[in-house]
Amino acid sequence: MLNIKEKDILQFLIKNKERFVTSKELAEYLSCSDRTVRNVLKLIEKTMIIQGVRLISKQGQGYQIFFENQGAYQEFRQTYELEEDYTKTAVSKGDDRLVFILNKLLFEQVPVLFDDLADELYVSRSTLSHDFRKIRVMLSEYNLSIESRANKGVYVSGEERDKRRFIINYFLENQFFKTIHCYVKFNFFDQTVPLEEFARIVLDECQEANLKLSDFVLQNLVVHIALSVIRLKYGFEIKNIDCQMTDDAIERKVAQRILSKVREVTNQEFPVQEIDYITLHLLAKSQQCQKNQKNISEEVLKKSLFKTFQNLGLDDMYNFSLDFQLIEGLITHLMTLQVRLESRITLNNPLVDEIKQNYSDIFFMTREILANMDKFLEWTISDDEVAYVSLHFLAAMERSKESTKFNILAICATGFGAAQMLRNRLETEFGKRVEVVDVIGYYELNQEKLKGIDFIVSAVDLSNLYFQIPVFKVSVFLKSDEMEMIRKAMDQMQVSSYVQSSKINKFENNSFRQYFSKENFLICTESDKVNLLEKMVEGLSVGESNEFEQSLLYGIKQREELSSVVFSEKIAVPHPIQPFGTEGKVSVAICKDSLLWDNQSSHVQLVFLLSPSIYGNEGLATVTKKIVSLTENDELQNQLISCNNFEDFINIFEKIK
Repeated sequence: MLNIKEKDILQFLIKNKERFVTSKELAEYLSCSDRTVRNVLKLIEKTMIIQGVRLISKQGQGYQIFFENQGAYQEFRQTYELEEDYTKTAVSKGDDRLVFILNKLLFEQVPVLFDDLADELYVSRSTLSHDFRKIRVMLSEYNLSIESRANKGVYVSGEERDKRRFIINYFLENQFFKTIHCYVKFNFFDQTVPLEEFARIVLDECQEANLKLSDFVLQNLVVHIALSVIRLKYGFEIKNIDCQMTDDAIERKVAQRILSKVREVTNQEFPVQEIDYITLHLLAKSQQCQKNQKNISEEVLKKSLFKTFQNLGLDDMYNFSLDFQLIEGLITHLMTLQVRLESRITLNNPLVDEIKQNYSDIFFMTREILANMDKFLEWTISDDEVAYVSLHFLAAMERSKESTKFNILAICATGFGAAQMLRNRLETEFGKRVEVVDVIGYYELNQEKLKGIDFIVSAVDLSNLYFQIPVFKVSVFLKSDEMEMIRKAMDQMQVSSYVQSSKINKFENNSFRQYFSKENFLICTESDKVNLLEKMVEGLSVGESNEFEQSLLYGIKQREELSSVVFSEKIAVPHPIQPFGTEGKVSVAICKDSLLWDNQSSHVQLVFLLSPSIYGNEGLATVTKKIVSLTENDELQNQLISCNNFEDFINIFEKIK
């Protein structure tokens, strides 16, 4: 039987089975050392008994799990009891000892003596002290601390409400029934009443009163009730809250009925403070709460939102303030967000990592909006809450898709049967979102064919060509994973096109800056293109193999034979036909005097030499988008040409939308 850590490692490898995962990445994921990860992986490798499953390790790249077929995959999951839809829980972030210790401190009503705990865990006092240092850091985020007294031992000191917040966030985090049931063995809840029964009571009473709850409010409310039952049984009482509510408010009446039903099934009496807390959870999805005699004004909040849109330049390009559906949804959400902030109610968001990874531009935009609104200046808003608000903007982007069609150029080895098959597949799968402008053969590709095209779908390997538009490599049959890749890319292009066109710079993802450096910035004194490229490639070769320079120069030559890399009169963007480097880099040359590039281009003054990485190029697309925007802005071009050092250059370049 695998322990929690071993299961977490396997689940993470399965989730990322298309790539190698380093021990450092796994260590950060599990909050342990590289050495621990390597030892666990060695043990897993020795005990792996399923035919058709291999754990591959490569020096410098990491580990990858390989399945020969679907049967091997399913057998592996069943043998090692791995969940199909798995999301790592907070418990697995620490080792088993931390879970055991925290369970003792927060749930067992007996003295916890340090020496006894060390004996029980078979560890030394120094090891246990190290564990408690970690626990102190974790608890401090919730205004909790570890105290010790003679005859009482060690215990958690702090407000009951903060202890409950920690329990929910640490033990249950972003999961619901499925994950909660995984921890029944830790006796978190009185399991004589299933959690589903609490959920049924909440839903029945809310539906009867026409109160609509979102999933995340329901989850937190059910968990709160379950915690209340067990903790009140052990004598833990929550203090009064600083929030005035009328007895005839519909939310309070519903809260009373909910706890009345819970009392019937648990035989547990609830104090008035628990009714207040349930009411607050319901208010967090409906109307207002008065604090210090001040009303949360919908009109004031709306004015603050509009002012922020204007100050950040959002209305200039997107007219957010005119999107009625967006505004109504935002105002409702922001009013309840303020209730939660003032009442210290926290909501966890199971989508936060996905949103930050796949829609980072919208996430950072949302964070900037909230940070600039008068109503939220005094608060620190969590990533979970920011991600929830960003869903409103993502929904607005989704609605805009119906009015947008992408112009596609399809390419095959020839322009006949295979290309027609590719056209049919594209039109069938994406008919409402795309216009297949033409299907051509590989050798028909030229600048004229690219006019008005949003992206290329090619059955010929054109990856990493970095034209002014994206290129997707597919088979002529357009497999399901290829369709998903294109679909996600179209979503990102629509989101990114909006963000890049707005006036906001603060919330942009600055991952593109990693590609630039002072060492690869030149003030050009060369009058010859070939000499300049050799000098730029020489700078990019630092840290690369001996063959890198020759390979990169040849790749650049191959790429330029396909079509011109001069994007405008003054800008050239040479790049290889495929990646050669282990690290993605960009070399920049500013030519004070015009450079003859080819027979058609004799006034080049800005050269951006792109060297993509063979391992991945997150942020490089942002570089190319900025360069494309630069081609249409003569004033910015002249500003860059006037730069005499790297600092001035990068300060101007990063402001390009």
